[in-house]
This record gives sequence, structure tokens and C-alpha cells, in this order.
Amino acid sequence: MSDQAAADADFIILAAPRLSKIATLASMSFGLGEGANEAIRNAQGNDKYRQGWHQAALGFQDGTLMMAVVRTCILLDSDENTISFQGVSRRLKEPETQRTLIQKVYGEHEEFQSMFGSSPTQMVADFLSIYQEIDWSIHSRLIHFRNFGVVHLLDRKNWKSIKYGEMRDLILLVGRLSDKLTELCRSSVPPIASLLKDWREYGLQALERS
Repeated sequence: MSDQAAADADFIILAAPRLSKIATLASMSFGLGEGANEAIRNAQGNDKYRQGWHQAALGFQDGTLMMAVVRTCILLDSDENTISFQGVSRRLKEPETQRTLIQKVYGEHEEFQSMFGSSPTQMVADFLSIYQEIDWSIHSRLIHFRNFGVVHLLDRKNWKSIKYGEMRDLILLVGRLSDKLTELCRSSVPPIASLLKDWREYGLQALERS
């Protein structure tokens, strides 16, 4: 194996649990925001919920959704030296890096793994296939929204935003990417797939009880 392939494989292995942590937080944040959104809708016309509750719920919703935006931008950062799914994909698409990674993670047990689930080669293909699902025009608007609406107070003359459904789809997609990468790298982290739904319920229940 070349030194570059070894370095790239190490980058991917070390990146897997860190990306999983951020993807987990992104799913939790968006789930809480979605739960708040439903609680606000359910409270319309209900005198039990006073004006102060509505203002607090809107603030809770705004904060959680903005954190989901920031975390998703981190996960898809384009900087070559930053740990992100873009950085992983750029390295993992190289056949030599794929072989080196599989050797480092599985060694002589590669065939054994294939007997009880997806082969490492199939996991690589699955990750790259999921990555290809990213709509980069939506990602561009997400970055624009992050820069103009979240991080900086800039001139909004040429404002671009992202739709709620598009953001939700991105959150689910980075969760799938994370789960596939942690499976490939055998990282000891729990799956993310159900987190959005779980934390949506937590957010809804917390606000409806208040």
C-alpha cells in the first residue's frame, strides 16, 4: 500500500465516530425542532397555551433548527483538511484507499464478515451511492442560508433559503451516510436512523406538558 492510501484510510477510520457524533446531534436538533413545530400547530386556538408559551416555543423551535443547519453544514464541509463526508468521499472513491481501509479494519476476517452481512466492498459501494444522492443545489442554498441567516448579519438583498422538507431530507441523508460509514469502519457508536423520530416525540411531549 502507498503512504497516501494508508494516510487516507486512517483519515476515514478516525473520521467515522466524529462524524457520527455530529450527525447524531444534527438529528436530535432537527427532531426537537420538528416536535416544537407540531406542538405549536396543536396549540393554535387552545386557550391553555398563553402568549408567553407561544413565544418560548417559537424560540425553542428556531434555536434547534438553526443548530441543525450549522451541524449539517459541518458534516458537508468542502475544506479538504476538514473532517466531513466530502473529505471521506474524496478519499474513499480511490480503489487503493478502499483496499487499504478494508485491510486495516478487517484484515484476514474480510470473508468472515461477508458471511454474516454486507461485504466491506458492498459497504463502500453503498456509502458512495448514498453520497451521490446529495442534491448540491440544495446544499448551496443551505450554505447561503447559514451564512446570511444564521452566522452573519449580512445584506439579504439576494436572499436564498432552504425549504423545510429539503432540510429534513438532508438530515436523514447524512444520518444514513454516518450509519453506513460506522458500519464499514466498525466504529462502536449507535445507529442514527431512528433519532429524528425519537427526538421529535421528546420535543413535542416536553412542550405539550408545559
